[in-house]
Amino acid sequence: MSRHLILPALLLSLLSTIGAAQTYVTTTEHRVPFERVDSLRKLLKEDLPVVAEARRRGGILDNVWLLHRWAGEYSVVNVTTWKSWAAIEDTTLGLAAARRKVIPDSLARRKYNDRLDWVFEGVPHTDNIYVKVE
Repeated sequence: MSRHLILPALLLSLLSTIGAAQTYVTTTEHRVPFERVDSLRKLLKEDLPVVAEARRRGGILDNVWLLHRWAGEYSVVNVTTWKSWAAIEDTTLGLAAARRKVIPDSLARRKYNDRLDWVFEGVPHTDNIYVKVE
């Protein structure tokens, strides 16, 4: 193939992605003490209706939790796939807005958040934002 054809071919290959909505993936990893893992599992089961509502709103495409055990230590990773950067910034599309709708009682939401804070209290965590390669 001629060198003169390489650049136009490359530019044409990029056309399908120009203007396409970019998908973002946020991750948060926590080290969780063994004695708190069962509490976390219960909280995540309680939160399933909230995740369903967040998906219904359209900003969140997927939200999963991964649990890894290695040498007596647990790592938990929350992976959330967002429709766009605007969806991340839009306060009406995320999990907090969905939680307000599913659990209208602010005291009940506060209790849930307090229990979640206890699970992650004093443990190191790492946050990341990735761009999905398509």
